Amino acid sequence: MDRLEAHRDYLDAAWRAALAAPLSVRKAMLVAALIDAYVDRQFAALPEPDDILEFRAGLAARSPALAPVFALCAWREGGPRPVIEAVPVPIADYGTLSVEDFMVSLYNDHSVQRLRLVLPDGTRLDMLATLGEAIAALG
Repeated sequence: MDRLEAHRDYLDAAWRAALAAPLSVRKAMLVAALIDAYVDRQFAALPEPDDILEFRAGLAARSPALAPVFALCAWREGGPRPVIEAVPVPIADYGTLSVEDFMVSLYNDHSVQRLRLVLPDGTRLDMLATLGEAIAALG
């Protein structure tokens, strides 16, 4: 259990670093990899571990955020990929933007850059939101 707690501390520190650098693909990928590895350690800590693939599938079925993180870490051809892209910001949402994002949006046709996770079907998820939900699902 002690190894699991140390891993969680490392994951939490990496998460804070990713939040501080919201366009860093490298920091976000580290968080994704640590989430993936944490699940493996959770499985190993079970009293009688049986089938890791079944365990991971069960977690992914219960958390819509864990499934894309697992798929990203599998790094298969045609799988999810992180991208930085411009995202439109409706003027009504300007009050929610940081000063930096507000200034960027003014000069970039009401858009800001965001780190997104592009799924094989073309669906785009906010990568940091997905990682945050995946961390929360770990318990």
